[in-house]
Amino acid sequence: MKKITLIILITLLFTGFTFGQTVYDDPLFAPVLPDVIARGNAFTASAHGYGALFTNPAGFSMADGSFTLLSASINPYFAPNEENINGFIEAFDDPTSAIALLSDVVVENGIGANANTGVAIVGKGLGLGIVIDADSFGGGDTALGTEIDVVGTAAAIAGLSFNPKLGPLSIHLGGDIRYMHRIKMDNVGVIDLMELADGGTPEISVLSGNAFAIDLGTIVEMGSLTLGMSVRDLGGTQFIYTSEDAADYGNGNEVAVDDVYKIPMSINTGIGYHPDWGALAFLIDPTFNLDYHHVFYADTENTPSFWTGVHAGTEIRVLRFMKVRAGINQGYITAGIGAKLLFLDINMAYFTREMGEYAGVDPNSGLSLEVAIRF
Repeated sequence: MKKITLIILITLLFTGFTFGQTVYDDPLFAPVLPDVIARGNAFTASAHGYGALFTNPAGFSMADGSFTLLSASINPYFAPNEENINGFIEAFDDPTSAIALLSDVVVENGIGANANTGVAIVGKGLGLGIVIDADSFGGGDTALGTEIDVVGTAAAIAGLSFNPKLGPLSIHLGGDIRYMHRIKMDNVGVIDLMELADGGTPEISVLSGNAFAIDLGTIVEMGSLTLGMSVRDLGGTQFIYTSEDAADYGNGNEVAVDDVYKIPMSINTGIGYHPDWGALAFLIDPTFNLDYHHVFYADTENTPSFWTGVHAGTEIRVLRFMKVRAGINQGYITAGIGAKLLFLDINMAYFTREMGEYAGVDPNSGLSLEVAIRF
């Protein structure tokens, strides 16, 4: 009973008290990684290496750990199709059509990008990492009417995973503590950004604050089959924000924010299948995954549908150094490749994600590239 009470007190300490207050959803801490998103973002039961820091801490004690001396990813939320490419080529002869085409692309696909960089040691039960992630995305009925959300997060992650054996079962039990500093701007208009760049003083509020998060996870290996579950941001992760005007940012004129902002808790479950092909595994070695992710948003009126939480994918190792990946992410096709030569690890992916409440309502396509020095 004392242990249960202690766990509850620790959880309340890290997640904050919000009784009787309105809670606003803050963006998840989920850096875009091409090796994960290319396989449909289905990674819970196979989490390992660098990606385990953002998916399932039980993966800290899985095989294929790594020391990432430096990882750098750039992920534009825009993947041009054939019509876009042909339109931009024709625009060389008619510059006015390029403006119209760019406006159409922004309205239909949205605009934004993600970039992240980090260093980490993950393996043999230990997970340590420092990661900086910057994310922006927005949309509107017109290009000039577009509003963008901008979020920058610096995180330090420390966790452990244990690997007890229970007969034929190999069980991985892990957890981590994540300290984050976040800076964000919500609903920033393109016109406001243009005015700010021109030396103007538009009314843009910058929120900045800190938070501690707790993540827990388990993976059970049963021969070629694995089952996984992770609880991210246990109880919801509350940020204590201050607000400051963007034009005056850094001058110490911030004020406390009374509103409650939380990263909502999410529970991810998954199943993986890694067939043992014996000697053939040197030539081709596949892994298959199926996940379901549920996020407990405070804004229940905009809760995504069941199908937006479905993820499935595969990764096929070819000749041990190359990987081919494909998947289904929230109903959309994803694909990618990766190669590791000595310590240089390069991964690329094409993906589409759902920004609306239902699959097929508001798709956003993008590209992802990671270059890492990894041992």
